[in-house]
Amino acid sequence: MTPPPPGGLLGPPAGRDEPIRIGFQVWGQSVLWADLMAAGRRIEVLGFASLWANDHLMPILGDAGGPVVGPTGPVFEAWMTVAGWASQTSRIPVGVLVSGVGYRNAGLTVKMATALDHASSGRAILGLGAGWHEPEHRAFGYDVLPLRDRLTRLDDSAAVVRALLNGGTATAPGPWVRADGMRNDPQPVQAKLPFLIGGSGEQRTLRIVARDADIWNGEGDPATYARRNTVLDRHCLDIGRDPGTIRRTVGVPPICVRDTRPGAVEALETILSHHGGLAADARAWAESSPLANTEPEVARLLRAWRDAGAEEAIADLPSPLDEETLERLSTSVRESLA
Repeated sequence: MTPPPPGGLLGPPAGRDEPIRIGFQVWGQSVLWADLMAAGRRIEVLGFASLWANDHLMPILGDAGGPVVGPTGPVFEAWMTVAGWASQTSRIPVGVLVSGVGYRNAGLTVKMATALDHASSGRAILGLGAGWHEPEHRAFGYDVLPLRDRLTRLDDSAAVVRALLNGGTATAPGPWVRADGMRNDPQPVQAKLPFLIGGSGEQRTLRIVARDADIWNGEGDPATYARRNTVLDRHCLDIGRDPGTIRRTVGVPPICVRDTRPGAVEALETILSHHGGLAADARAWAESSPLANTEPEVARLLRAWRDAGAEEAIADLPSPLDEETLERLSTSVRESLA
């Protein structure tokens, strides 16, 4: 396998004149294992920036199971998925976007990320977030907490992760996170295994990002993302941290590139229909993605996110694999972004 770059994956931030990079969060639902692994290999071959699994125990789109049960359907576990990709790729960074702290113990997640870093020869990124999909918490026996408490648990979990990745010992009194002399041995392959925090809450989440994260994954249209990016800068300055030490990424909806906007929406709707559920749901999801569009419009939107401060756009990628979109993104769209 190709060794990691000196200092790990956290090189200097992208310059303002550098084009936005594109990574993919590949859905592990309603897909065969062989096809899921093939998608990861294909994304690396085409030269995309990063490869992620979404950490869900139940589908986010699927057959109706009722308001409490939520969507139903097959889903592969995220950390085993990225371990599979680590064994079948050699260059692309891999991670989970993001692990919800409601069902991922902070210390154990650091151990898992460290094992992934060794398995991938130094390509792992640890992603953490507050969690949001309540049906899977209920179904699998995890507490469904109010947002305030979920953010407190994220705050405490991030502090533990930061301490362990810095090579120290973590102690936390609870109630949501408990640790008593926790350590992480062996250390990761990377001198600094990147810690990503996902979320966009301006008052609490971005303060946690400023304190502990190496990478931020936010959301929102370009104008909203730009505002949140500025808020993050301000939180960094408030605690004496250089804002330039945090890499900026944005989570974006599925990309589907065709010759016309209606053609792209129809193609994405067909892909999403593969996941079950009501036809109206697939249509609504497809129509809600501004990136179901033509090559010039997709490039324009990606440039707008770059202008808003994002160094990388990480797009949802549901199965079945949209080869036409991947090819267009890796050739003509990439060329127009340069």
